[in-house]
Amino acid sequence: MKRYKIIALFLFAGVCFCALAQNSARIDNTSPVYSVAFSPDGSLIISGSNDKTIKLWDVVTGQEIRTFSGHSSWVSSVAFNPGGTLIVSGSEDGTVKLWNVSTGEEIRTLSGHSGGVWSVAFSPDGSQIISGSEDGTIKIWNTDSGEEIRTISGHLSNIWSSSVSPDGKQFASGSEDGSIKLWESDTGKLIKVFFGHSDKTQTLTFVINVE
Repeated sequence: MKRYKIIALFLFAGVCFCALAQNSARIDNTSPVYSVAFSPDGSLIISGSNDKTIKLWDVVTGQEIRTFSGHSSWVSSVAFNPGGTLIVSGSEDGTVKLWNVSTGEEIRTLSGHSGGVWSVAFSPDGSQIISGSEDGTIKIWNTDSGEEIRTISGHLSNIWSSSVSPDGKQFASGSEDGSIKLWESDTGKLIKVFFGHSDKTQTLTFVINVE
């Protein structure tokens, strides 16, 4: 089977955001899939689906390893922690859930958003989780305790995407209001606003400047 790379790239205001996916085998799911992510070592893929589940897949064989069940509505966003031992998921049910990759066990549920959670991400050291919601807020959570550290408001509409910088000092959020906002991780202070899209920003990520 041929291997394919799909790259979506856009550049403006001196910042580059991109999404990259590569498949080594065909992976089938019977329901719409809203989010996928590779494990840090590239051997596994997780997918979040309209069927309310998260599935873990083997990249080489395409075989399903495990299904994670617990959300009461569709799963909109998934991510691995840097060690590849935990999965975080966000759902239309308004919750963020933390899972054990090896056992499939739900570790805890993070509740606090008043709308669906469209985006989740780990900090580079895995100590914090960032979630973006339909309620227009970003929440930062302590991974170990599940406690909410901070709520950040600033977008005018749904927050569809979020990403943490490689050094963990900043994070970015993309919204249905057409803006991308850059924030200081430690304080939640707004650093910069990027405009350029005429519609919502559904995915974004930081890339290292190689120049």
